[in-house]
Amino acid sequence: MTRSQQDPYPARIITPPRRERHGGFSPSWLLIQAAQLSWEIRNILQLINGMRLNLGEELEIQGKVSDMLLNAAHATAIMEARLPLAPAWGSGPPRARSIFAQAREAGSDPATVCAEVTMALPPIDPLILHDLQAAWREDPDPDAQCEGLTLKNDRCIKTIVRGIGSTHCSVHLTSAERQRRDRLRAVQERRIHAIQDALETQRWHLAATWIDRYGRRAHRLELPSLPSRPGHVATLEGCAGLTLGADEQAMLALYDSGWPIVCPRSAEIIGVLLDYPQITTAGLAEIAAAQAPDRWSTAEQWLQSSIWDGIRPPAVDLPPVGQDPELDEYPPFQALLHRLGDDQGVWERWCAGFAALVHACDDPPVDTMAELLAFWQDTGILTSPGGNEDDEPVWSLNASLPSPWRVVYGCGSLVPPHILAATLDWLLDNNVPWDADLPPREVFNLITASSGGGASGSAVNGEVVGVVG
Repeated sequence: MTRSQQDPYPARIITPPRRERHGGFSPSWLLIQAAQLSWEIRNILQLINGMRLNLGEELEIQGKVSDMLLNAAHATAIMEARLPLAPAWGSGPPRARSIFAQAREAGSDPATVCAEVTMALPPIDPLILHDLQAAWREDPDPDAQCEGLTLKNDRCIKTIVRGIGSTHCSVHLTSAERQRRDRLRAVQERRIHAIQDALETQRWHLAATWIDRYGRRAHRLELPSLPSRPGHVATLEGCAGLTLGADEQAMLALYDSGWPIVCPRSAEIIGVLLDYPQITTAGLAEIAAAQAPDRWSTAEQWLQSSIWDGIRPPAVDLPPVGQDPELDEYPPFQALLHRLGDDQGVWERWCAGFAALVHACDDPPVDTMAELLAFWQDTGILTSPGGNEDDEPVWSLNASLPSPWRVVYGCGSLVPPHILAATLDWLLDNNVPWDADLPPREVFNLITASSGGGASGSAVNGEVVGVVG
């Protein structure tokens, strides 16, 4: 991007709107994003170059592409800033350099505006800039001829040394001019080293951002965000005289039961049931698959997908600590490894807890979305009003929805005590709401009854004691 040497940071930063007036993406905004990404790629290549790789050819090609995109983004800023332009010349669309020429011809200064692309040099120590300004001297004429004489007493034909207020070339400098030149050179070298160090730090931060942005995208662990309660599914406290329909009451009971917290990918099922309170299994799968066409192409694919799809973090494809010292010593890399390790631990606890819950409900293991729907039907979350046996059943939310505590309580005598204890621990850790009609003591007494007495203290964590007591 073209910038003046005296003012490297233009006064106006132009950011085009993301959308054009017709609602589509703004071409100017997309171009600036492309220029930003190109600038980042160039810096990443410069950081990698030399790490057992010679990327000179790639850097040369990428540098040309990056410069062209940055110039195009600068031209976009000129257009968005409505700078006066001379009449366009040529029959084809104007290129970036023609826009610069039109602006200058109309008396505009292209350097007064700039696209919002993070390509400015990182900050430098103000003391270095102060020393550089103090060491700089205005030249009487930068292209002046040296006033010194050769051995033949002829006028020296070399140009003067610039930036120190000299009237001589490097051969005929006076002692005072030589001191000013050496001082200016020293400050300039300090400035160059400071810029190089700052750029290196900037590139390392950019690399850490890339690792966080792209390296963790496929295995980022996050709990599924449930759909917000719509306007017709809301609490009615203080609204006397208003009543909810059966579908709204069932959906509200599902939100308050705690099942969505513990069932992975339940948000996809709830999102369909919000719009279609009564629907067949095939219809539910078809609509759920259509909500994410980039992930599922058919309803059957959605039904057979893992309940941990998009949630379970796979193996981290990063070098182990100690294998690559240059990367291991960088603090953001260590922080990334810790975050990924924490994510893996969260998933393992969630997976083990959900498996224990399914076992405590006396149900077979749940691995696919089809099995999750069957689990919801077995536990009474989904119900079918019946009908013709030849037709596919139509499922809806049960109006009298059983809580996880009630389901575990009903099946507790059928499962081993350690599974029951692990399930109760997990429900407590996830802050699953208590069942108002089921005293907590009744649930925890199941462990004592099934283990022969006295085993609950070691099986359930300390939170149980506070609740039971």
